[in-house]
Amino acid sequence: MLMTAGTTRLVLIIGGYALKIARHDRGRGCNRFEARIWSESTPERRRILCPVLACRADGQLLLMPAASPLSEEEAERRRQNDDFPDWDYIAGGEGEPFEYKASDWGFLDGRLVALDYSAPALFPDEKD
Repeated sequence: MLMTAGTTRLVLIIGGYALKIARHDRGRGCNRFEARIWSESTPERRRILCPVLACRADGQLLLMPAASPLSEEEAERRRQNDDFPDWDYIAGGEGEPFEYKASDWGFLDGRLVALDYSAPALFPDEKD
């Protein structure tokens, strides 16, 4: 078992699964946001998101498959070469829900996926 602590959630890696446990209301909002984005995304967008397997209605727990981490060096190379997956524009849809830092990305089934795509949930009252 591996545990990491973020600002809003604790993540436990158990076997092939990642369990995101909300630390407070913001963390619950992040879990609910990721579950919503996953459920509403097009198949093309889902290819770059780590799948949400389950989420409690209150957002306390969210379950995803565990992915292999992206190294800091690989993330830097991808930033320099503008080589992260493209979140295609959809009129009226969500903007990019992730950040381009190594800890937010990993490899699942040989493809790069966003592991944390709840950035807009951190500041829900801010509009672009």
